[in-house]
Formats: sequence, C-alpha cells, structure tokens
Amino acid sequence: MMESLKAWVINISSVVLFITAVEMILPDNSLKKYSKFVLGLILISVLINPVIKIFDKKFDINVYSNNISKAMDEEEYKNNIQEYKDKALKNTINTFQANLEGIIEEKIKENFSDVNPKINVKAEFDSKENKFNIKSIDIGIKDKKVQKVKKVQVNISGKEKEDKVLKDQLSIDIKEYLSKELKVPKNIITIYKI
Repeated sequence: MMESLKAWVINISSVVLFITAVEMILPDNSLKKYSKFVLGLILISVLINPVIKIFDKKFDINVYSNNISKAMDEEEYKNNIQEYKDKALKNTINTFQANLEGIIEEKIKENFSDVNPKINVKAEFDSKENKFNIKSIDIGIKDKKVQKVKKVQVNISGKEKEDKVLKDQLSIDIKEYLSKELKVPKNIITIYKI
C-alpha cells in the first residue's frame, strides 16, 4: 500500500515538473491556452489512475475498448447473417418454384401434346421439417389450335379465373397425372382456360 502511494506521489511530482517546464518554454500566444488544456488533462489522468486501479485491479483502457468493438462487430455480424439467410431462402424458394414450373410444363407437353400450358407454382419452406411445401399449382391451358379473336372484357372482381376453371376430362387427366408424379394432393392443382 505504501509502495503504491509512494509511486503515485512520484508520478504526480514528475508530471507537475514536466507541465511547469513545458509552460515556461511555450511562448505567450493562442497556442498556450490549448497546451494548458492538454497538460491539465494529462495531470487529471495521473491523479485519477490510482482511484480507478483500486476499483479494478486489471484496468486497461485498451481491453475495454477492444471488448466494446468486439461486441459491436458481433451484433452487426449476427444481423448480417440473418439478412443473408433470409435473402438466400427467398432466392431458393424462387428457384424451386421456377424449376418446378419448368418440370411440370415439360411433363404436360410430353404426355398431353395438344396442350400449351402456362404454369404458376406457389411454394414455401418449412424450416421445422426442412423441406419445401407446394401450396398451389395453377395451370393455364391454351389449345394449340388457332382460335378466333374473342371480345376483350376487363374484370376487376377476380371472378374470371374461377369462371374459367376447367372440369373436363383433359383437366381431370392432367390433375391425376401431376398428383401421381409430384406426390401432391389434387386439391392444390387448379386448371383453367387461358
């Protein structure tokens, strides 16, 4: 205890002598007030240093600043990882839907040659089971035959798709085929006329 008190008094004395020497050397101009401020900060740090060491034996300002910067970097890293995961999952779902649409279109054209389909698939990823779930498969069918031009009607209510849902033998065959091939229930497959 006496050794640390002796070292503290010696530090204060040497800093005061240093400050006095610097003040005597400095000329009287606007720089002198700034230098006095800086020298005062040095003296305050020398005075406060033992008090801080009493409370924390392992006090080191560099350790604290490094810990703070690490904590901030880790938080930013966690946010970036979550954002990256969300973006990657969204891209994976979009790719899965596009690939499935291509496969369905290819299978329909292979087995039902007189049909020109337009496919729209909605899917989501189930993170608990770690698999994709197909929510709906909408298939628009257009005959390859040349058709006469129909009168254009704009429908705001959205009933047009419901009105054009096909229930003929071709659509039933397509539903059964896709249900069997993709191992999905028939009720998520909707076939309508374009």
